[in-house]
Amino acid sequence: MKNLSVMDVEQSILGSIIIEPTLVYKLDELKENMFTSGDNKRIFNIMMDLYKNKMAVDIASVLSKVGDEGRSVYARYLSEISAVSITYAIDSHIEILKDNHSRNVLRKLAIDFSCSLTDGQDISTSLNIFENAISKLLKEDVEESDDIISIAHETLNYLENDNEIGFKFGVQLLDDIIGGLYKGELTTIAARSGVGKTALALQIMLNCAAQGRKVLFISREMSNVQVFMRNITKKTGVSSNKMKYKDLDEGDWKPIIDYINEATKKKLIYINDKISTVGGIKKRVRQIKPDLVIVDYVQLLSIEEKLHSREREVASLSRELKNITLDFEIPVIQLSQLNDEMKDLRPWGERPMRDSKAIFHDSNNVVYIHEPVGTDFEKAVDSAKLDKFRVLQMKNEGVKLIDLIVAKCRDGETKYRHYWYNGPRLHFEEIVY
Repeated sequence: MKNLSVMDVEQSILGSIIIEPTLVYKLDELKENMFTSGDNKRIFNIMMDLYKNKMAVDIASVLSKVGDEGRSVYARYLSEISAVSITYAIDSHIEILKDNHSRNVLRKLAIDFSCSLTDGQDISTSLNIFENAISKLLKEDVEESDDIISIAHETLNYLENDNEIGFKFGVQLLDDIIGGLYKGELTTIAARSGVGKTALALQIMLNCAAQGRKVLFISREMSNVQVFMRNITKKTGVSSNKMKYKDLDEGDWKPIIDYINEATKKKLIYINDKISTVGGIKKRVRQIKPDLVIVDYVQLLSIEEKLHSREREVASLSRELKNITLDFEIPVIQLSQLNDEMKDLRPWGERPMRDSKAIFHDSNNVVYIHEPVGTDFEKAVDSAKLDKFRVLQMKNEGVKLIDLIVAKCRDGETKYRHYWYNGPRLHFEEIVY
Protein backbone atom coordinates (compact mmCIF):
# COMPACT_ATOMS: atom_id res chain seq x y z
CA MET A 1 0.00 0.00 0.00
CA LYS A 2 1.41 3.41 -0.92
CA ASN A 3 2.13 5.97 1.78
CA LEU A 4 -1.03 7.97 2.38
CA SER A 5 -1.27 11.59 3.40
CA VAL A 6 -3.35 12.61 6.40
CA MET A 7 -6.03 13.87 4.00
CA ASP A 8 -6.06 10.48 2.23
CA VAL A 9 -6.52 8.72 5.57
CA GLU A 10 -9.39 11.01 6.61
CA GLN A 11 -11.16 10.50 3.30
CA SER A 12 -10.69 6.71 3.40
CA ILE A 13 -12.17 6.46 6.92
CA LEU A 14 -15.25 8.54 6.12
CA GLY A 15 -15.73 6.86 2.72
CA SER A 16 -15.46 3.37 4.24
CA ILE A 17 -18.17 4.10 6.79
CA ILE A 18 -20.45 5.61 4.15
CA ILE A 19 -20.27 2.64 1.78
CA GLU A 20 -20.18 -0.13 4.42
CA PRO A 21 -23.08 0.07 6.94
CA THR A 22 -21.49 -2.52 9.26
CA LEU A 23 -18.61 -0.10 9.99
CA VAL A 24 -20.81 2.68 11.35
CA TYR A 25 -19.87 1.82 14.97
CA LYS A 26 -16.34 3.02 14.18
CA LEU A 27 -17.66 6.56 14.56
CA ASP A 28 -17.48 5.99 18.33
CA GLU A 29 -13.68 5.90 18.07
CA LEU A 30 -13.48 9.26 16.32
CA LYS A 31 -13.73 12.91 17.33
CA GLU A 32 -14.12 16.07 15.31
CA ASN A 33 -10.73 17.48 16.38
CA MET A 34 -8.94 14.45 14.87
CA PHE A 35 -9.78 15.73 11.38
CA THR A 36 -7.70 18.49 9.81
CA SER A 37 -9.98 19.39 6.89
CA GLY A 38 -13.00 21.62 7.44
CA ASP A 39 -15.05 19.63 4.94
CA ASN A 40 -14.15 16.35 6.63
CA LYS A 41 -15.07 17.78 10.03
CA ARG A 42 -18.49 18.83 8.71
CA ILE A 43 -19.13 15.45 7.10
CA PHE A 44 -18.05 13.65 10.29
CA ASN A 45 -20.42 15.75 12.44
CA ILE A 46 -23.33 15.04 10.08
CA MET A 47 -22.53 11.32 10.10
CA MET A 48 -22.30 11.29 13.89
CA ASP A 49 -25.65 13.08 14.19
CA LEU A 50 -27.29 10.51 11.88
CA TYR A 51 -25.68 7.66 13.84
CA LYS A 52 -26.82 8.96 17.25
CA ASN A 53 -30.34 9.34 15.91
CA LYS A 54 -30.26 5.77 14.55
CA MET A 55 -30.62 6.89 10.96
CA ALA A 56 -28.89 5.47 7.90
CA VAL A 57 -25.37 6.83 7.35
CA ASP A 58 -25.05 6.95 3.56
CA ILE A 59 -24.47 9.51 0.83
CA ALA A 60 -28.16 10.39 0.46
CA SER A 61 -28.63 10.89 4.22
CA VAL A 62 -25.51 13.02 4.55
CA LEU A 63 -26.54 15.20 1.59
CA SER A 64 -29.98 15.71 3.13
CA LYS A 65 -28.27 17.40 6.08
CA VAL A 66 -25.92 19.56 4.03
CA GLY A 67 -28.50 22.01 2.79
CA ASP A 68 -29.14 23.35 -0.69
CA GLU A 69 -26.07 25.57 -0.77
CA GLY A 70 -23.06 23.54 -1.78
CA ARG A 71 -24.99 20.27 -2.10
CA SER A 72 -23.63 19.56 -5.57
CA VAL A 73 -20.07 20.15 -4.38
CA TYR A 74 -20.53 17.79 -1.42
CA ALA A 75 -22.22 15.19 -3.65
CA ARG A 76 -19.14 15.11 -5.85
CA TYR A 77 -16.81 15.05 -2.82
CA LEU A 78 -18.70 12.19 -1.14
CA SER A 79 -18.53 10.17 -4.35
CA GLU A 80 -14.78 10.76 -4.53
CA ILE A 81 -14.04 9.69 -0.96
CA SER A 82 -16.27 6.63 -1.35
CA ALA A 83 -14.29 5.65 -4.42
CA VAL A 84 -10.89 5.93 -2.68
CA SER A 85 -11.94 4.25 0.56
CA ILE A 86 -10.17 1.09 1.73
CA THR A 87 -12.62 -0.64 4.06
CA TYR A 88 -10.28 -3.43 5.19
CA ALA A 89 -7.73 -0.85 6.39
CA ILE A 90 -10.10 1.27 8.49
CA ASP A 91 -8.60 0.17 11.85
CA SER A 92 -5.05 1.04 10.84
CA HIS A 93 -6.26 4.32 9.32
CA ILE A 94 -8.03 5.26 12.56
CA GLU A 95 -4.80 4.56 14.47
CA ILE A 96 -2.90 6.82 12.05
CA LEU A 97 -5.48 9.55 12.58
CA LYS A 98 -5.26 9.23 16.38
CA ASP A 99 -1.47 9.25 16.29
CA ASN A 100 -1.39 12.36 14.11
CA HIS A 101 -3.86 14.10 16.43
CA SER A 102 -1.77 13.21 19.50
CA ARG A 103 1.39 14.49 17.86
CA ASN A 104 -0.24 17.81 16.99
CA VAL A 105 -1.58 18.23 20.54
CA LEU A 106 1.78 17.33 22.09
CA ARG A 107 3.53 19.77 19.79
CA LYS A 108 1.20 22.57 20.88
CA LEU A 109 1.55 21.63 24.57
CA ALA A 110 5.33 21.69 24.29
CA ILE A 111 5.24 25.12 22.65
CA ASP A 112 2.86 26.46 25.32
CA PHE A 113 5.05 25.00 28.09
CA SER A 114 8.19 26.55 26.60
CA CYS A 115 6.45 29.93 26.23
CA SER A 116 5.26 29.86 29.84
CA LEU A 117 8.84 29.34 31.05
CA THR A 118 10.10 32.08 28.75
CA ASP A 119 7.43 34.42 30.16
CA GLY A 120 8.74 33.77 33.68
CA GLN A 121 5.79 31.77 35.00
CA ASP A 122 6.26 29.51 38.04
CA ILE A 123 7.98 26.27 36.96
CA SER A 124 5.89 23.97 39.18
CA THR A 125 2.64 25.54 38.00
CA SER A 126 3.66 25.32 34.33
CA LEU A 127 4.81 21.74 34.78
CA ASN A 128 1.56 20.79 36.51
CA ILE A 129 -0.55 22.25 33.67
CA PHE A 130 1.64 20.47 31.11
CA GLU A 131 1.44 17.17 33.02
CA ASN A 132 -2.34 17.33 33.44
CA ALA A 133 -2.84 18.05 29.75
CA ILE A 134 -0.61 15.12 28.74
CA SER A 135 -2.35 12.83 31.22
CA LYS A 136 -5.72 13.79 29.75
CA LEU A 137 -4.45 13.15 26.23
CA LEU A 138 -3.07 9.73 27.13
CA LYS A 139 -6.26 8.68 28.88
CA GLU A 140 -8.23 9.37 25.69
CA ASP A 141 -6.43 6.48 23.98
CA VAL A 142 -6.41 3.99 26.85
CA GLU A 143 -8.15 0.78 25.92
CA GLU A 144 -10.98 0.27 28.40
CA SER A 145 -11.29 -3.08 30.14
CA ASP A 146 -14.88 -2.56 31.17
CA ASP A 147 -16.35 -5.86 29.99
CA ILE A 148 -17.50 -8.35 32.63
CA ILE A 149 -14.84 -10.93 31.70
CA SER A 150 -11.96 -8.47 32.21
CA ILE A 151 -13.46 -7.28 35.49
CA ALA A 152 -13.96 -10.87 36.70
CA HIS A 153 -10.32 -11.74 35.96
CA GLU A 154 -9.13 -8.60 37.74
CA THR A 155 -11.29 -9.46 40.76
CA LEU A 156 -9.91 -13.01 40.94
CA ASN A 157 -6.34 -11.72 40.69
CA TYR A 158 -7.06 -9.36 43.57
CA LEU A 159 -8.59 -12.08 45.77
CA GLU A 160 -5.89 -14.67 45.02
CA ASN A 161 -2.91 -12.33 45.41
CA ASP A 162 -1.26 -12.67 48.82
CA ASN A 163 0.68 -9.43 48.49
CA GLU A 164 -0.19 -6.80 51.11
CA ILE A 165 -2.18 -4.05 49.43
CA GLY A 166 -2.68 -1.67 52.34
CA PHE A 167 -1.22 -0.72 55.70
CA LYS A 168 -2.58 0.33 59.05
CA PHE A 169 -3.38 3.77 60.47
CA GLY A 170 -2.24 2.48 63.84
CA VAL A 171 -5.36 4.00 65.41
CA GLN A 172 -7.76 1.24 66.40
CA LEU A 173 -11.05 2.88 65.43
CA LEU A 174 -9.77 3.83 61.98
CA ASP A 175 -8.34 0.36 61.34
CA ASP A 176 -11.54 -1.30 62.57
CA ILE A 177 -13.93 0.79 60.46
CA ILE A 178 -11.90 1.99 57.45
CA GLY A 179 -9.60 -1.02 57.38
CA GLY A 180 -6.35 0.84 56.69
CA LEU A 181 -4.69 3.02 54.09
CA TYR A 182 -5.16 1.84 50.51
CA LYS A 183 -4.04 2.93 47.06
CA GLY A 184 -6.38 5.38 45.38
CA GLU A 185 -8.10 6.51 48.60
CA LEU A 186 -8.35 10.05 49.94
CA THR A 187 -8.92 10.34 53.68
CA THR A 188 -9.85 13.67 55.26
CA ILE A 189 -9.19 14.45 58.93
CA ALA A 190 -11.10 17.56 59.98
CA ALA A 191 -11.42 19.47 63.24
CA ARG A 192 -11.59 22.94 64.68
CA SER A 193 -8.29 24.66 65.53
CA GLY A 194 -6.47 23.24 68.52
CA VAL A 195 -8.41 19.99 68.77
CA GLY A 196 -5.55 17.79 67.53
CA LYS A 197 -5.85 17.09 63.81
CA THR A 198 -2.12 17.66 63.20
CA ALA A 199 -1.27 15.51 66.22
CA LEU A 200 -3.42 12.68 64.84
CA ALA A 201 -1.83 13.02 61.40
CA LEU A 202 1.66 12.86 62.92
CA GLN A 203 0.65 9.84 64.98
CA ILE A 204 -0.47 8.09 61.79
CA MET A 205 2.76 9.11 60.06
CA LEU A 206 4.90 7.59 62.81
CA ASN A 207 2.78 4.44 62.85
CA CYS A 208 3.23 4.07 59.08
CA ALA A 209 6.98 4.63 59.33
CA ALA A 210 7.08 1.90 62.00
CA GLN A 211 5.56 -0.42 59.34
CA GLY A 212 8.41 0.45 56.99
CA ARG A 213 6.34 2.87 54.88
CA LYS A 214 7.75 6.06 53.41
CA VAL A 215 5.68 9.17 54.26
CA LEU A 216 5.73 12.66 52.74
CA PHE A 217 4.29 15.24 55.14
CA ILE A 218 3.41 18.62 53.55
CA SER A 219 3.18 21.30 56.23
CA ARG A 220 1.65 24.68 55.46
CA GLU A 221 0.97 25.54 59.10
CA MET A 222 4.32 24.84 60.80
CA SER A 223 7.97 24.73 59.80
CA ASN A 224 9.64 21.39 59.20
CA VAL A 225 11.62 21.85 62.42
CA GLN A 226 8.43 22.48 64.42
CA VAL A 227 6.84 19.36 62.95
CA PHE A 228 9.93 17.30 63.73
CA MET A 229 10.01 18.58 67.32
CA ARG A 230 6.40 17.41 67.66
CA ASN A 231 7.55 13.98 66.51
CA ILE A 232 10.20 14.06 69.21
CA THR A 233 7.56 14.98 71.79
CA LYS A 234 5.33 12.10 70.69
CA LYS A 235 8.19 9.59 70.88
CA THR A 236 10.02 10.84 73.98
CA GLY A 237 7.60 12.90 76.06
CA VAL A 238 9.94 15.89 76.03
CA SER A 239 7.74 18.98 75.70
CA SER A 240 7.91 20.77 72.35
CA ASN A 241 7.73 24.05 74.27
CA LYS A 242 10.88 23.09 76.19
CA MET A 243 12.62 22.46 72.88
CA LYS A 244 11.21 25.64 71.36
CA TYR A 245 12.57 27.78 74.20
CA LYS A 246 15.74 25.62 74.56
CA ASP A 247 14.84 24.92 78.17
CA LEU A 248 16.23 21.39 78.22
CA ASP A 249 17.81 19.65 81.19
CA GLU A 250 20.35 16.85 81.12
CA GLY A 251 17.69 14.11 81.26
CA ASP A 252 15.99 15.44 78.11
CA TRP A 253 18.95 15.09 75.80
CA LYS A 254 19.43 11.32 75.72
CA PRO A 255 15.89 10.41 74.50
CA ILE A 256 16.04 13.26 71.97
CA ILE A 257 19.34 12.06 70.52
CA ASP A 258 18.19 8.43 70.55
CA TYR A 259 15.06 9.27 68.56
CA ILE A 260 16.97 11.46 66.07
CA ASN A 261 19.41 8.59 65.46
CA GLU A 262 16.52 6.17 64.94
CA ALA A 263 14.58 8.49 62.60
CA THR A 264 17.57 9.48 60.45
CA LYS A 265 18.77 5.89 60.10
CA LYS A 266 15.47 4.64 58.63
CA LYS A 267 15.01 7.61 56.24
CA LEU A 268 11.28 7.01 55.92
CA ILE A 269 9.93 10.46 56.85
CA TYR A 270 10.01 13.54 54.64
CA ILE A 271 8.69 16.85 56.00
CA ASN A 272 8.34 19.71 53.51
CA ASP A 273 7.27 23.23 54.51
CA LYS A 274 8.17 24.88 51.19
CA ILE A 275 5.72 23.20 48.80
CA SER A 276 2.52 25.23 48.51
CA THR A 277 0.83 23.91 45.36
CA VAL A 278 -0.56 20.61 44.12
CA GLY A 279 1.93 20.77 41.26
CA GLY A 280 4.75 20.97 43.80
CA ILE A 281 3.35 17.97 45.67
CA LYS A 282 3.22 15.94 42.44
CA LYS A 283 6.82 16.86 41.64
CA ARG A 284 8.00 15.73 45.08
CA VAL A 285 5.97 12.51 44.85
CA ARG A 286 7.69 11.69 41.56
CA GLN A 287 11.07 12.32 43.19
CA ILE A 288 10.76 10.27 46.40
CA LYS A 289 7.90 7.85 45.58
CA PRO A 290 6.26 7.83 49.03
CA ASP A 291 3.78 5.23 50.25
CA LEU A 292 1.62 7.95 51.84
CA VAL A 293 1.17 11.71 51.46
CA ILE A 294 -0.24 13.87 54.27
CA VAL A 295 -1.24 17.50 53.59
CA ASP A 296 -1.62 19.88 56.56
CA TYR A 297 -3.94 21.40 55.53
CA VAL A 298 -5.90 21.72 52.28
CA GLN A 299 -7.22 25.27 52.80
CA LEU A 300 -3.64 26.57 53.13
CA LEU A 301 -2.51 25.30 49.74
CA SER A 302 -2.12 27.88 46.97
CA ILE A 303 -4.39 27.59 43.96
CA GLU A 304 -2.57 27.44 40.61
CA GLU A 305 -5.50 28.72 38.58
CA LYS A 306 -7.67 31.49 40.01
CA LEU A 307 -11.36 30.63 39.98
CA HIS A 308 -14.45 32.73 40.58
CA SER A 309 -15.04 31.74 44.20
CA ARG A 310 -13.21 30.39 47.22
CA GLU A 311 -15.55 27.40 47.27
CA ARG A 312 -14.55 26.41 43.73
CA GLU A 313 -10.86 26.93 44.49
CA VAL A 314 -10.90 24.66 47.54
CA ALA A 315 -13.02 22.13 45.66
CA SER A 316 -10.39 22.14 42.91
CA LEU A 317 -7.59 21.55 45.44
CA SER A 318 -9.44 18.62 46.99
CA ARG A 319 -10.17 17.12 43.58
CA GLU A 320 -6.50 17.40 42.59
CA LEU A 321 -5.41 15.65 45.79
CA LYS A 322 -7.90 12.89 45.00
CA ASN A 323 -6.38 12.65 41.52
CA ILE A 324 -2.94 12.14 43.07
CA THR A 325 -4.24 9.00 44.81
CA LEU A 326 -5.32 7.60 41.43
CA ASP A 327 -2.49 8.84 39.23
CA PHE A 328 0.29 7.71 41.60
CA GLU A 329 -1.63 4.81 43.19
CA ILE A 330 -1.01 5.89 46.78
CA PRO A 331 -3.23 6.94 49.69
CA VAL A 332 -3.43 10.63 50.61
CA ILE A 333 -4.55 12.16 53.91
CA GLN A 334 -5.68 15.78 53.74
CA LEU A 335 -6.37 17.80 56.87
CA SER A 336 -9.17 20.36 56.86
CA GLN A 337 -10.60 23.07 59.06
CA LEU A 338 -14.25 23.07 60.10
CA ASN A 339 -16.71 25.96 59.86
CA ASP A 340 -16.77 28.24 62.88
CA GLU A 341 -20.57 28.21 62.70
CA MET A 342 -20.54 24.65 64.03
CA LYS A 343 -19.27 25.98 67.39
CA ASP A 344 -19.49 23.09 69.88
CA LEU A 345 -21.96 20.99 67.89
CA ARG A 346 -20.96 17.46 66.98
CA PRO A 347 -19.80 17.46 63.32
CA TRP A 348 -21.48 15.04 60.94
CA GLY A 349 -22.07 14.88 57.22
CA GLU A 350 -20.84 17.45 54.68
CA ARG A 351 -22.02 20.67 56.32
CA PRO A 352 -19.15 21.22 58.82
CA MET A 353 -16.40 21.36 56.17
CA ARG A 354 -14.92 24.84 55.75
CA ASP A 355 -15.06 26.56 52.34
CA SER A 356 -16.29 23.61 50.29
CA LYS A 357 -18.50 20.56 50.79
CA ALA A 358 -16.58 18.99 47.91
CA ILE A 359 -13.90 18.04 50.44
CA PHE A 360 -16.41 15.64 51.98
CA HIS A 361 -17.67 14.32 48.63
CA ASP A 362 -14.19 13.78 47.14
CA SER A 363 -13.03 11.77 50.15
CA ASN A 364 -13.28 8.02 50.47
CA ASN A 365 -13.13 8.45 54.24
CA VAL A 366 -13.84 11.40 56.53
CA VAL A 367 -12.73 11.52 60.16
CA TYR A 368 -13.87 14.28 62.52
CA ILE A 369 -12.19 15.05 65.83
CA HIS A 370 -14.66 16.50 68.34
CA GLU A 371 -14.38 17.59 71.95
CA PRO A 372 -17.82 16.94 73.49
CA VAL A 373 -19.30 19.67 75.69
CA GLY A 374 -22.57 20.13 77.56
CA THR A 375 -24.93 17.19 77.22
CA ASP A 376 -22.54 15.51 74.75
CA PHE A 377 -19.89 15.57 77.48
CA GLU A 378 -22.26 14.10 80.05
CA LYS A 379 -23.24 11.30 77.66
CA ALA A 380 -19.61 10.60 76.78
CA VAL A 381 -18.62 10.29 80.43
CA ASP A 382 -21.53 7.94 81.12
CA SER A 383 -21.00 5.73 78.06
CA ALA A 384 -17.27 5.44 78.76
CA LYS A 385 -18.04 4.69 82.43
CA LEU A 386 -15.70 7.42 83.64
CA ASP A 387 -15.63 9.52 86.78
CA LYS A 388 -16.74 13.01 85.79
CA PHE A 389 -14.65 14.74 88.46
CA ARG A 390 -11.53 12.86 87.36
CA VAL A 391 -12.18 13.67 83.67
CA LEU A 392 -12.42 17.40 84.49
CA GLN A 393 -9.27 17.16 86.58
CA MET A 394 -7.42 15.48 83.71
CA LYS A 395 -8.54 18.24 81.34
CA ASN A 396 -6.82 20.76 83.60
CA GLU A 397 -3.70 18.63 83.24
CA GLY A 398 -3.98 18.77 79.43
CA VAL A 399 -5.62 15.38 78.82
CA LYS A 400 -9.01 15.78 77.12
CA LEU A 401 -11.89 13.42 76.49
CA ILE A 402 -12.59 13.57 72.74
CA ASP A 403 -14.60 11.70 70.13
CA LEU A 404 -13.04 10.28 66.98
CA ILE A 405 -15.84 10.15 64.42
CA VAL A 406 -15.73 8.18 61.18
CA ALA A 407 -18.36 10.30 59.44
CA LYS A 408 -17.85 8.69 56.03
CA CYS A 409 -16.45 5.38 54.89
CA ARG A 410 -17.32 4.30 51.37
CA ASP A 411 -16.59 0.68 52.16
CA GLY A 412 -18.07 0.44 55.64
CA GLU A 413 -20.16 1.91 58.40
CA THR A 414 -19.98 5.25 60.18
CA LYS A 415 -19.13 5.17 63.84
CA TYR A 416 -17.51 7.12 66.67
CA ARG A 417 -15.51 6.15 69.72
CA HIS A 418 -14.29 8.01 72.82
CA TYR A 419 -10.54 8.62 73.11
CA TRP A 420 -8.13 10.46 75.36
CA TYR A 421 -6.16 13.25 73.73
CA ASN A 422 -2.96 13.66 75.72
CA GLY A 423 -2.03 17.25 74.85
CA PRO A 424 1.43 17.28 76.49
CA ARG A 425 2.36 14.14 74.52
CA LEU A 426 0.36 15.12 71.42
CA HIS A 427 -1.04 11.61 71.44
CA PHE A 428 -4.42 9.90 71.09
CA GLU A 429 -5.00 6.97 73.41
CA GLU A 430 -7.79 4.46 73.63
CA ILE A 431 -9.98 4.47 76.73
CA VAL A 432 -9.71 1.18 78.58
CA TYR A 433 -13.16 0.23 79.77
